[in-house]
Amino acid sequence: MEGAVTPEGGRRTRAALAEIPARLDRLRVTPLQPLTNTRERSPALPAGYLSPAPSPDELLIQQRGRKRLPTTWSPDIDLKRNSSFHSIIRTPPKNSSRFSPQKLGVTLRSTPRKRLLLGDVERIPLTPEKIDFSDISTPQKFKITSPIKGTPPSKRSRVEKLSEFKGSIDVALKGLSPTQLINMIKTITYKHPEVEDEIRKEMPVPDLSPLEERLNYLKSNIFKSLPTSRLTSKTDSPAYSRVATHLAAFKKCVVDQGKVLVESQHWESVIEYVFLAWSYVRATPVWDNQPHNAQRKQCFRALTNYCMTALKRGGLSQEILIDVQDKLHGMVADSEEIQSCLKFIQGQLQELV
Repeated sequence: MEGAVTPEGGRRTRAALAEIPARLDRLRVTPLQPLTNTRERSPALPAGYLSPAPSPDELLIQQRGRKRLPTTWSPDIDLKRNSSFHSIIRTPPKNSSRFSPQKLGVTLRSTPRKRLLLGDVERIPLTPEKIDFSDISTPQKFKITSPIKGTPPSKRSRVEKLSEFKGSIDVALKGLSPTQLINMIKTITYKHPEVEDEIRKEMPVPDLSPLEERLNYLKSNIFKSLPTSRLTSKTDSPAYSRVATHLAAFKKCVVDQGKVLVESQHWESVIEYVFLAWSYVRATPVWDNQPHNAQRKQCFRALTNYCMTALKRGGLSQEILIDVQDKLHGMVADSEEIQSCLKFIQGQLQELV
């Protein structure tokens, strides 16, 4: 071990654990009073009040992150923040002691619903059974009750205004819908049964001219949509794609009009409509691709079913059956399903003979 050099020039040695001379007392560390966190002594001060000025990079990071309180300190703002009223409304902080210590001077955000409640000191319960606004002069119909115990308000029934019409009766009937006319006639015949026999005698057969006009209009739309060029085929797939929408509308009209007549049970008119609509369906184009003719076949099938229903339930006379049989023979070329109607007519004629 190295020794200390004496003034005389000699060398003096000492033990390793020798006591330090007293002249080195000034090098000893004296115990000082522990420093306390200044923020703990003044908790009302903002978080960055006693901290050093941040660098430009730190300011840029703070601007990108969550907004903080301004560095200026106002005792009035801090007093309002720490008041008991604000502590009741404010959302309690999360228990984040596991991850980070609690931050001082950070204002907790509140939802818009809670900001609307700042004007009321008392907490309003959210249970529907306990809410009662009678203290603020709320009408009785707006009081909120339990959805289970309460009964739903009764729906006001719509009362039709019955006013006597001063004009002509035929003018008044034009503004009524078919349903209104049916209900009115049923009411009159129920009150006056003798009127029903008079209505049956004066009831005309259904007029098929409006139905024919509708079919003619839809058929014309089909032919207007076909290509007009002589160099282009009018029955290929591109031509079908141009008229597919009009074909669907035509088929729907054929089926719906026949269904209304069948429901009305005017059986002779049903058979007349079958012959009328059959001619319009026959006039539609026959496409090169067989799947495109599906709507045409569906129309023939629906008309065949209407004809069979009228033959079974109509109780037609022998003369009408013979006339229908003659017309059906010319329809076999369009659809073989009409053979079922011919067989039924033959059976009926044999029974009548």
